[in-house]
Amino acid sequence: MKARPSLLRTVAALSLSAAVLGPALAVAATADSIEFYNTQTGRYFRTESAFEINLVDTGGAGPGWSRTGQTYKVWRTAADAPPGANPVCRFYSAGYGSHFYTASVGECNYVKSVEAAGRAAATAAGIPYTGWQFEGTVYYAFLPVNGACTAAGTQPVYRNYAGFIVNHRFSNNIPVYQDTIDKGWIPEGANMCVPGVSTADQSDMVRLLRQASFGPNDAALADVAARGVTGWVDYQLSGGPTPSFYPNLPFVVFTQPASCINDTTLPASNPASSCARDNYTLFPVQLAFIQNALTGQDQLRQRVAFALSQILVTSGVEIFHAYGMSRYQQTFLDNAFGNYKDLLKAVTLSPAMGRYLDMANSNKPNPALGISANENYAREIMQLFSIGLYQLNADGTQVKDASGAPVPSYSQTTVENLARVFTGWTYANADGSAATRNNGVDYQFPMTAVESNHDTGSKTLVDGFVIPPNQTTAKDLDDALSHLFNHPNVGPFIGRQLIQKLVGGNPSPAYVARITAVFNDNGSGVRGDLKAVVRAILLDKEARGDVKTDAGYGHLLEPVLFTTNVLRGLAAASDGVMLIKPDNLSNLGQKLFYSPTVFNYFSPDATISNGMNGPEFGIFNSTTAFARENFLNTYLTPGNNNTPVVAADATVLGSTGTTVNWLPWQQLAATPAALVDKLQWTFCAGGMSQTAQQKIVDAVTSIPAASSLQRAKTAAYLVLTSSQFQVER
Repeated sequence: MKARPSLLRTVAALSLSAAVLGPALAVAATADSIEFYNTQTGRYFRTESAFEINLVDTGGAGPGWSRTGQTYKVWRTAADAPPGANPVCRFYSAGYGSHFYTASVGECNYVKSVEAAGRAAATAAGIPYTGWQFEGTVYYAFLPVNGACTAAGTQPVYRNYAGFIVNHRFSNNIPVYQDTIDKGWIPEGANMCVPGVSTADQSDMVRLLRQASFGPNDAALADVAARGVTGWVDYQLSGGPTPSFYPNLPFVVFTQPASCINDTTLPASNPASSCARDNYTLFPVQLAFIQNALTGQDQLRQRVAFALSQILVTSGVEIFHAYGMSRYQQTFLDNAFGNYKDLLKAVTLSPAMGRYLDMANSNKPNPALGISANENYAREIMQLFSIGLYQLNADGTQVKDASGAPVPSYSQTTVENLARVFTGWTYANADGSAATRNNGVDYQFPMTAVESNHDTGSKTLVDGFVIPPNQTTAKDLDDALSHLFNHPNVGPFIGRQLIQKLVGGNPSPAYVARITAVFNDNGSGVRGDLKAVVRAILLDKEARGDVKTDAGYGHLLEPVLFTTNVLRGLAAASDGVMLIKPDNLSNLGQKLFYSPTVFNYFSPDATISNGMNGPEFGIFNSTTAFARENFLNTYLTPGNNNTPVVAADATVLGSTGTTVNWLPWQQLAATPAALVDKLQWTFCAGGMSQTAQQKIVDAVTSIPAASSLQRAKTAAYLVLTSSQFQVER
């Protein structure tokens, strides 16, 4: 217990002694803990004593008290409680007009010691003692373990504190807990575990799917419920789900032929009808991504691949041939649960990356001809793909020198030397024949070496590591990649970004350090095991467990995740075309696979006004904020159960359009509170505050009950435009 009154319960005008509690202690195996609220003082009080409940109900405790309707069960005696339950101590202070409850033996003993010292001081001073006095054990409960109730058949009771009135509030209801936070009360997390079914388990399952999939839906939630959180993660990592793929698109020449146009007079079944779109834009790759995200079974694999693609970035701004980007994105699906070293090599030798960052056809230096090795890939593989700009501690914090300045990871000289390592690589010939110096662009196969075009001199890399002279092109590359991969920065640098992409933008240093340890050693002596890293990220105590209320927790849903969460959560049947034609994702600030630079759409170090990291807020502004609302208004307003929201696109082979089945939501519309509750569980992990829910309920109730479709759409629009949905927590 902290040595401050913030842990102490305040109940104005209520002073009940331990003597009146005795007769009611052993009434039943469980009893209801009833919450009261005083409209005059703004304070809450709970009691499970039948005598006290009647006293408050009948006005014996003073004016202003009424029941809030919030109750939960408690075990009244040790005999009623399961083995291992702790006694809950109750204290009263006449000075504070407050009661305080704790299931912690340490807190109970501490308050007893405060009482003993206070009584002695009061006696010595000749004044009445008004501090904390122990009233007895009132019921039994378990303590949470890392914020979770691990005892079978128990649910968490959350505690809020209001210093401005010195009052605590206990609740087993997540929306009530969140609502109390929204009113300025400090969240103190799960305080004890009492009998009941935990809503935290449901919240955790929904949160897991928001972190590890492209959005919860009923089928996915049922799967998590059946397997358990850990079981679901392990199943996804095992390769059990049917894998998703990008299309294996055919080679096209680099320059678009004049004959390759979009001819809408031809049927979609004729490739000539969309030659330009399907070969010289990324439309087929984008469409495959959206369709896989909406319906694919390998949700975690796809989410990790998407995260990695935003760390090791290429862009359609430069790689605009669909067959090239399709193969590059497939690399991430293939290696999402593999080893980071293998992924780094696959990306390095990818012809798409070779063109994007100029490693392809980087010639060995020839000062006489003014030729120097291209430094672009050498710089970015260090800055963005492996070690970062500055030396890091295992927890992701920067190493500082004696003056407090961050210590650089490498110098310009290092870049120049590493650039020489990457000379001599070019595009492979499709027929398998030996490549010649500076082949033309071909994205079908990994790049190949031309030994005569490789700088064979000695190279000094990061931390003085020396590559000896006269090695082959491939040997130089392998040595350089191995050296970078084994640098101590890689674990915290990549691990932190994966946490940010999957869980939240502000991971604690301790969280980063735990993931770094797994990156460094998966438990079997293997470094860089992405499967182990992803598992550790998702099952970490900072990702799992109790409702998350910390102001810095979670992250804004980037446009891709925002839209897929909407479509999956509403159980929409969609071919995905609506997100890219018209380019809705671009309007929202994230044109899929068209990152404006190698630095992605937003920086992992971007901050918001309060100084916290908020990477996705880098593309969130007044324009894109309104675009989100307009997107929802556009696609939630039209259509019913038989009419598509978006019609099939005649230019896309197999297009079916997008339809939302509103019937399940309409069936709840007669009871607006039930409708809103279902929506806020699906989209907000049960974390929408009671006040926010009530405002939506009021809006829905104002619509005639006969207009069930309008009620359902209105409720969905209001939930989906809320911050509780758009900030994934």
